[in-house]
Amino acid sequence: MDPSWRIVGELSDAERDAVRTLLTAIEQGSRDEALTEDPRERLESRGAARHALLTAPDGHLRGYAIVANGDPLRAEPALGTFDMGLVASLEAIGAPISILLREVDDELAARLSARGWRPTREVHRLSMRLPAPPPPPTALTVRSFRLGLDEQAWVDENNAAFKGHPTQADMTVERLRARFTARWFDPGDFLLFFDGDLLVASCWTKVHPCSSGDVGEIYVISVAPDAQGRGLGRLAVLEGLHHLAAKGLETAELFVEQSNRAAYDLYVSLGFRFESRVIEFQHDPSG
Repeated sequence: MDPSWRIVGELSDAERDAVRTLLTAIEQGSRDEALTEDPRERLESRGAARHALLTAPDGHLRGYAIVANGDPLRAEPALGTFDMGLVASLEAIGAPISILLREVDDELAARLSARGWRPTREVHRLSMRLPAPPPPPTALTVRSFRLGLDEQAWVDENNAAFKGHPTQADMTVERLRARFTARWFDPGDFLLFFDGDLLVASCWTKVHPCSSGDVGEIYVISVAPDAQGRGLGRLAVLEGLHHLAAKGLETAELFVEQSNRAAYDLYVSLGFRFESRVIEFQHDPSG
């Protein structure tokens, strides 16, 4: 009998260790991130998420998906562990839920559609070779993030910049600090742009392993609403790319909403090209 997925509200210590072991094995084998967000915060917390587990008959964990609480619930399977059994288990929850998939072909999209899942977001992974064009001169002060000093200012600027965004507009100081525990976090890779004492933009970069070697990612770009229209988005990206190239990296990537044409066109103009797509599908049992 094939193993089936089960969904739990909290992980036991043994299950948490098994998840960590599985995610590490996936990343070592694929040289890519097992999940698009570092799961440490939600693995350690109580009640912040549910967890879908696929355990083989021999007791080894074969699959994992994080199911973040919210309306709708948001599920993401670890890279390479998705199957349609997970879909059935998510449907059995009986609540509106979405699933974020990085490996989607036409056949899978058709199978999901036949079960009532509808695509709601498409995010494209873009990449480019470094170095990039140099950043233009600026009168702004550009410096790295200072722990214990900049958290609230960045949260306020980020949430204003992403107002209405499905995942980026609800950052808190607590959630931000939880991300500082990620193995890739380095405050020196988190660039802030000040006009006097006012934070007007940011470029958070990170370095992670990928199949072609270490890759620098433009992780979060934000420009305060009152500062938009001044070319700060282009400046912030170029400063981030310059920073990554100075670390010796040869490739940069980022994720962008396919529907955000202004940002998409900016990245293409700087040399980014389409690499792959991530699609979010949503299922509503009420129809």
